[in-house]
Amino acid sequence: MSPLPADPQADRPAVPAAPADAPWRVVGAGPVALAFALFLVRRGVPARAIALDPSPASDAPIPPALAARTLALSHGTRQLLERIATPPAAGTIERVEVSLRGHAGRTRIVAADLRVPALGHVVRYGPLVGALREAARAHRWAEAGDAPAPLVVHAEGDAGDDADVREFDQSALLGEVHAPRAAPSLHATAFERFTPEGPLALLPLPEGGRWALVWCDRAGRCAERREADPQALSAELHGRFGDVLGPLRIDGTLAVAPLARRARRETARDGEVWIGNAAQSLHPVAGQGLNLGMRDAFELADALAPVQVRGAPLAGALATWRRGRRADRRLTIALTDLMAASFTWPLARPLQSPLLAALDAIEPLRRPLAAQLMFGLR
Repeated sequence: MSPLPADPQADRPAVPAAPADAPWRVVGAGPVALAFALFLVRRGVPARAIALDPSPASDAPIPPALAARTLALSHGTRQLLERIATPPAAGTIERVEVSLRGHAGRTRIVAADLRVPALGHVVRYGPLVGALREAARAHRWAEAGDAPAPLVVHAEGDAGDDADVREFDQSALLGEVHAPRAAPSLHATAFERFTPEGPLALLPLPEGGRWALVWCDRAGRCAERREADPQALSAELHGRFGDVLGPLRIDGTLAVAPLARRARRETARDGEVWIGNAAQSLHPVAGQGLNLGMRDAFELADALAPVQVRGAPLAGALATWRRGRRADRRLTIALTDLMAASFTWPLARPLQSPLLAALDAIEPLRRPLAAQLMFGLR
């Protein structure tokens, strides 16, 4: 099931030893880095033992395009965030509608059926980082200097050269859509429509009648749509999505992101750890990238707290964390890869509609999928 090969054992040059009392360094200014540091404090680690690089007190502006980017938070991730910060305004996902373009098969995942208040939430990057920065400013962190640190946690960037890569030959057109005539009952619904070219998703935003758009297709086609007349593009989107929400209008700036899955083969070694985007980047089809990164951060904090609080061995804590994360990480990556690729396989098309119909009709088939997307493998 796993797309990841076994961890390689590579020789590395020696580095200067860090003083035993030197602070741990957390590299990154995004939500996973900030959340990880706050999870550590919540587990009893003093903030003065943690150096945030960069400091959350810098209040560096977030580029507008990044601040407007939308993120899907699973119900489990929302629960984790509520432990450390006040979550920002969010669109609520109470129901997910999964369908096939041009076919009858579909399935619905409904929060009430699973006895949870919501399947997930949709937030913008800027307000989420702002909420975590505000929580972080309540603590006095160590200064991030140039001296070696006994532990460096990389929580931003990409998976680097030590990565297993899968290309999907797709890009994603990202933006926002206004549906002024959408029924209020649909404002808490997320839509995932699979087409032969790739998935098309609409995710509810905090403002009623607005959805985040993720439209996957060939890179050239996405680039053409980004430059297209907004009215013509809105008409094309409505034609592909259908009449469920009424007329759709592209509203705001569009961006194109190339799609590939990149996952580090090795996530911990020699006093260094990689979590979040520094460990893996996933296809957006299931909205699992940030959720997987948050689970990385939460469980790493749980594993590392005894090192600071009780003097437990660092190497043993990292080895335990890496083993414990392996199954959830591999399953989430494999599931996302499968969803991204299988609905574009021509030979699989005769099975797609019956499969979605079976998921819709048989709750024991649907519930494990929903639980994995909400909470990961437990």
